[in-house]
Amino acid sequence: MPGWKSCPGHQRLPVLRVSVVIFAACLSSMIQGCATSAGPRPEEPLKISDSPGPDAPKVVPFKQTTGLAAYSVAAPDDSDSHDGKSRKGAKSLKSQTQQSVEWFTCQLEKAGGVVLMAHDEDSGFDSKDFCNAPEAQAFLASGLNVAGFNRPGFGSSTGERDLVGKHSQQAALVAAESILKANAGIGGPYSGSYGYGTGATAASFFAKQSGNLQWLIVGGGMFDFEQVARTSDDRQLVDLIKKASGKEGEVAYEIRSIGYDVNGLPARVAIFRGKDDTISPHDQAHAFRDGLAASECKVTFQEIAGIGHKIGPRQLRQILDVMITSVR
Repeated sequence: MPGWKSCPGHQRLPVLRVSVVIFAACLSSMIQGCATSAGPRPEEPLKISDSPGPDAPKVVPFKQTTGLAAYSVAAPDDSDSHDGKSRKGAKSLKSQTQQSVEWFTCQLEKAGGVVLMAHDEDSGFDSKDFCNAPEAQAFLASGLNVAGFNRPGFGSSTGERDLVGKHSQQAALVAAESILKANAGIGGPYSGSYGYGTGATAASFFAKQSGNLQWLIVGGGMFDFEQVARTSDDRQLVDLIKKASGKEGEVAYEIRSIGYDVNGLPARVAIFRGKDDTISPHDQAHAFRDGLAASECKVTFQEIAGIGHKIGPRQLRQILDVMITSVR
């Protein structure tokens, strides 16, 4: 809403360093209304059901649009070196290569804003059924138009998968801008962003780089990739992180870890995770919440008992219905 300010983020906040100072600041912020007043209080358990029953009715009518947007990225060459130094004989200027990012929109006849969604590492968005997915349906039901994109190497987006690295972050900005320019029925500016898993990372960086979003919703998030590499049970994800680190050096963690610095994130953030999630670390989610609250963000936090990292469509829809209410 007009008048909301982004989180100041006065200090650099590695998500594993939750100090007494941060705790005191968070306590002070909570007294002043740090936790959002809409929806449940942060520590109030969210009750959801996985029992058989009718699914939420589909939102109709809506119109789905898809498209491709071209952009340029620096092509790898001999100047790449994870120690930050150019190799002998390397070119001073990197060549450029053309890539394409696939984007999607779901448009209501009347809408009260736009959300940009980012996908997890398991798979990209389905170009044919994007608007019928539980995430898109939850936002459409709340009266929001929905936009989404596939990161490099997913769907029809070209380029190599880079685990939410620089190219993925660039693709998000290109897709968001292209959607507005394509006259696809989506009017800007964007209201908020949403992502799950590594999609939470992509959504967070888009929110930060945009600089004018009102809210952010993230689930099962990876906020400190160095810690994820040490503690996650997802060996494939750990191998991808180590591969990126071997290629890029320690900067691989920094450019992907939104928890290192919350400066510029929206004023309202909703975080949720399964209490039994062994893929995204428990400690960093709590530390991310505390860092945001210490930076004067209004935070809703839900850790849901009986749920791991994989969340069923019915449960995800129920969770998102509450999370969306909490940030609006």
